[in-house]
Amino acid sequence: MTSPMPFTRATFSGALVNPAGNGYVPGNVEVGDGWVTLWALTPDGWTAVFRAQAPEVSVRSTAQKIRLSVGGQQYLLLADPDAVTRALGYSTAGAVAAVLDRPVAGAAADVGALRNQISAANSWNVGGGPQFLDAARQSGARVSRLGYGAIAAIGCGAGIAVVLLVTVITVLIITL
Repeated sequence: MTSPMPFTRATFSGALVNPAGNGYVPGNVEVGDGWVTLWALTPDGWTAVFRAQAPEVSVRSTAQKIRLSVGGQQYLLLADPDAVTRALGYSTAGAVAAVLDRPVAGAAADVGALRNQISAANSWNVGGGPQFLDAARQSGARVSRLGYGAIAAIGCGAGIAVVLLVTVITVLIITL
């Protein structure tokens, strides 16, 4: 007689985005025994937002966030919600540096943005992101992941395509 394979257990800890759009609360999503449970910290303590069988849950992950879909509702957890604010600040600083023609300030903004991404990726790992996705997949949830590597590759690929397109158009214009 064989026994069934035990379900993998894992938890991802982060910040649950308030659906009303006004901030975050600490949140945990856990998978175990074939179930996915999302918890939110309220003034009264930890409260279950939902509990559903893993095959009923869709898990999409990009960079430092996890989006859970179940029963027509979507829930977003961020590993490091402050990374979003920092990214906007670095983008603004880079744009201002470009307008003011300050390449050193622009480079500093780029370095800051890179450090911010590394920090968010670290928060993703420390929060249990990879383990949660693996356990959710093994439990039967539909899981997709687009990490920093893929996002960077898409950005670099798009940049190369633009450079090639501009080069071809320039050559055509010059030769006409």
